[in-house]
Parts: sequence; C-alpha cells; structure tokens
Amino acid sequence: MILVVFIHSHNIAVKLLSGNTVLKHGYSSFIQDFISDGICYIAVPLFFCISGYLFFLKFEGSYKEFKSKYTKRFRTLVIPYLIWSIGVLLIFFIIQLLPVTSSLSENKIKDYSTVELLTKIFITPIPLQLWFVRDLILLTILSPVVYWLIRVLNFIPVGILFVAWIFDFDFEVPANVSLLFFVVGAFLSIKKDTLLLTDFSKRYLLLTCLWLTLVLCRTILLYLNFENQIVLTILLKSLIVIGLPAAWSLYDFLFYKKDLSKIKIYSVFSFSFFIFVFHIPILNVFKRGLFYFLGKDEFASLIIYITAPVITISLGILIGYNLKRYVPSFYGIITGGR
Repeated sequence: MILVVFIHSHNIAVKLLSGNTVLKHGYSSFIQDFISDGICYIAVPLFFCISGYLFFLKFEGSYKEFKSKYTKRFRTLVIPYLIWSIGVLLIFFIIQLLPVTSSLSENKIKDYSTVELLTKIFITPIPLQLWFVRDLILLTILSPVVYWLIRVLNFIPVGILFVAWIFDFDFEVPANVSLLFFVVGAFLSIKKDTLLLTDFSKRYLLLTCLWLTLVLCRTILLYLNFENQIVLTILLKSLIVIGLPAAWSLYDFLFYKKDLSKIKIYSVFSFSFFIFVFHIPILNVFKRGLFYFLGKDEFASLIIYITAPVITISLGILIGYNLKRYVPSFYGIITGGR
C-alpha cells in the first residue's frame, strides 16, 4: 500500500490551478523515478498475485465454493467500490455546483450523458485507484474460467498471458497486468501451493541487487532522456519479473517463520484498504497545496514527494482508526468488512 501511495506521489508533472507544471530533470526527478517508476512498480503485480493466490487457496472448484466466493467478494469488493465511486462523484458534483468552487474543474458532471455517467462510475471512476478493485471484480466473475484453464492446461495460460503482457497486448478492462498476475497467483495456489512454504532467504542478496541494478539502469536512461521505448519497456518488464521474487526472498530474509501479529504496529496493517480508497484525491490536494506554499523548485518538489504521502497515510490511519472505533458498522461497510 505504501508503494502504491508513493507511485501516485510522483510530482515532476503536476496540474496546479495556475496551469500544468513540469520540472526539469535533476536530483528530484532522479530520486522520484528510481522509487516511484522503479521500485514501486512491483506493487500492482504483487497485489494481483496475492489476490489470485488467496482466491484459490485450498480450493476444490465446487459450485458451493464459487457461490461462497461470489457472495464474499460482493461484500468485500462490489459494495465498497460502488460506495467510493458514487460517493466521490457526488462530492465533486456538489463542489461544481457551488459558485465558490465551480471553477476548480473543467468537466462538469451535470453535463454528462447517461452513458458518460455510467462509464465514470463503473469504468473510469474519479478515484482512479479503484481500477484495482474494478479489475478484481471482473476477475472474480471470470474465476471459474481461470480455474478450469489452469486445471486442464497447466502452465499454458500463464505463458500466453505473459507473452501478451511482454508485447503490451492489452484488453484495457481487465488490464493485461492484472489478468496476468492474478492468473500467476492462481497457478501458484492451484498447482504449486507448496512453493509458498519454501524459504528463499538465501537468494535475497543476489535477487535484490539484480532488481535494484535494473531499476537504476532504467532511471539513468530516463534521466538522460533516452528515447528508445523498446529498451525502456524491456527494462521495466525485467525489473518487475525480477522484483517480485526479489521482494519475496527479501521478505523471507526478514520475516520467515516470524509471527508478525506479535509486533506492536500490527493493528495498523488493517487500515491498508482504507488508505487505498482514501489516498486519492487527498494526496493530490496535499501535493498542490504544498506546491502553493513551498514553491515550484526542485528542492520543494523532493520535499513534497516525501511529505505528501507521509501526511496522507498518517491522516488515513487516523481517520480510519476513529471511524472503526466510533462507527464500526459504517467503517465495515465502506471497507468491505476489513
């Protein structure tokens, strides 16, 4: 979740009230590209791998199991998605109706056609991060097909989707990255569930160094305005492919056979979904506000890049904690019972 917030904290190109601002390449852009466009890029594949793995964990493929999964996912995915998508849309609609704030947005919701309104709710929600949940809902619907293909064809579906991902063949909804890595997680759960019990900590140093080297190479090329998109794409795909097992091995090195529920901050982990749905557009508000007060130079950009997500995450935990404490039923509904 922290990786996702930092991806969206990237501020080299920022839309401000005074117009769009694009900062020149310097130490701030280098650091932000290294972290947000490099290290953090494993966040989305990791999310869908985990989702696919957990969906089919100890799964036998019966009608009763699929029905149970659909019922549970309706509560944990569909209801929160609709609440946040429609809720934020209504907030923006009200903001656009008020004379004081009506000029803050060019696209007026009141002028949307029925098709545009439905598209904004179900396909391209204002909280853009909800595409994660949108794709996960669709993948849940397609889960019987995924299960059957893996059972019958073994690794072949993973191979076909991997080639499609490499060559950027995209269905858009679901995105090729979500489809591929959900199926990868499903394959691990259905065919290779014992693999998750293996200790990969001995490989952490080699994999982590290789991963960070790929990230660094791509960052340097971006800094130098390297224009060969094929090379940049190959590096991006490679750092994801290496980054996932690297993160896995690093996790084993740090936490293998350790009970994380015993650590003091364990309860904070439960707010990850709330931070997920909460952080945009709040993060963008902080970014723009801080640019207004700190200026648009390179140093301000770096400070904002670091502080805006920290403030957003902290505020998300604070609000989530109080909602969970004082209105637990409401909090449970908007977070899918998490």
